[in-house]
Amino acid sequence: MKTYALCFFLLISITVNAQTDRIQVIDSLNLQSIPFASITSNFNENTITNEEGFFQLKKRDDFSPTDSITISCMGFNTQKIAVQDVQTTSLTLSPKAIDLNAVILTQKEYTLEEIIKKTKENIAEKYNLELSEKSFFMRESYVQEWEKIKLSVKKSSIPAFGQQFWDSIFKTIPKKDSWHTESLGKLYGDKNKETQKLVLERAVNLADTINEQGYDQIENRITSILDTQVKENSYFKFKSGIFSTKVDREEVIEQEKDSIAKDTAGITSFHRARKRSAQKAFSFFHNKEKLELNVLEKSQHYTFILENFTYKEDVPVYHISFQPKTKKGKYKGSMYIDADEFCLIEIEYTNTQNLKDISLLGFSYSLYGKTTKIKFKRFEGKRYQLQLLETTDRFRTGIDRPVKIVEKNKFVKGRRKQNELNGRIDFQINNESTNTFFISGERSIDKKEFETVKENKKFSPAKLHAYSPYFWKGYTIVAPNGTVRSFEVTKE
Repeated sequence: MKTYALCFFLLISITVNAQTDRIQVIDSLNLQSIPFASITSNFNENTITNEEGFFQLKKRDDFSPTDSITISCMGFNTQKIAVQDVQTTSLTLSPKAIDLNAVILTQKEYTLEEIIKKTKENIAEKYNLELSEKSFFMRESYVQEWEKIKLSVKKSSIPAFGQQFWDSIFKTIPKKDSWHTESLGKLYGDKNKETQKLVLERAVNLADTINEQGYDQIENRITSILDTQVKENSYFKFKSGIFSTKVDREEVIEQEKDSIAKDTAGITSFHRARKRSAQKAFSFFHNKEKLELNVLEKSQHYTFILENFTYKEDVPVYHISFQPKTKKGKYKGSMYIDADEFCLIEIEYTNTQNLKDISLLGFSYSLYGKTTKIKFKRFEGKRYQLQLLETTDRFRTGIDRPVKIVEKNKFVKGRRKQNELNGRIDFQINNESTNTFFISGERSIDKKEFETVKENKKFSPAKLHAYSPYFWKGYTIVAPNGTVRSFEVTKE
């Protein structure tokens, strides 16, 4: 929804011979999909399966007989296959048989407390926190659904702004909105937020412009009434309890002109927002002395269980599950730790309690759901680097307050107050935000090369009204899930 409207009323595939197919990786025994399996190739195009087990791997030139891909996932046998041998829409991996006793005999027996303690040590030696160039793909999805939207009018001296008007306005607002942004490019820098540069190469917005036009029509109706029924030189006092805001009449009527100026400034806002999201992906590395993850920082508040000792791409790993032991433990999930280097290489968790629950003076905010998936990979040398960060936040926001809108004018005879609307607003929105940040490759750079990198801050994305599998033809991305694939603007 546009900001000014809110303020007013508070691939999937491998392509051969230009064909596009969706490839799914499944377990050969139970035929279940395998999410987040690594896909590498001998032609420098790497990706990962999404949460539904699908992947998209493309090459801009035709495939040759020597082109091959390698599929690997923890607990499964690695499979290498020539691209031209892929004739189906699914590929299977077989579970890996492991002689646990033989593996354990090669390791010193550590307690769970010792494993967790050693995992939190020497972070700078285990992960690449230095300057590098990272090839990334990012998908940001946002869904909002109105659960309540009502303004109850107790009194209005402008007949056109009576209860019937507001009821009709709110009926035109779409109850559910969604939009998705996909971006691909290079991220330069180290772990520090201040020393990172983003270079976008290609991006697209999947946005419901029909709904945007609907909001424009609502604004036009409101400003039309103000223009014809409100005196010149008037100003408004918006009051809600102890809060009060003054807005000039012309400021409201000229809102559309202001929005055009905002759109012009928005040329740089797309780059700024993507850069902020990319920087956030490395937030748990801001302190090189530790990984800033709740389950590690506050490990004393969790119960850990060693599920098994297995392999991840020929690396012996501890598979450990965890759950809260006290109220300060907020999550449950599992993680994989490199048994040789005691390095966290994969973790997945979800919350077990509301993370934020704020209600103050009629305003409410509840972060009731959070799911996070993180994977690390060796791209260069011996140290690990972030490969995947996927987070989903589910939160609810609301306003339930009395509201008063008073028109005043000091250039007319008599009292300044000209008109008044008294009522109560009751808004509640349920939101879901998902961010997928994937690094397909990395190479080290020095300070001199970093200083030569220029950011394209005026980068402008394409805009589509429906998902198109052809937009990313020739590019390697994370395959979209069903929600993104089904995105299409439709009129009710």
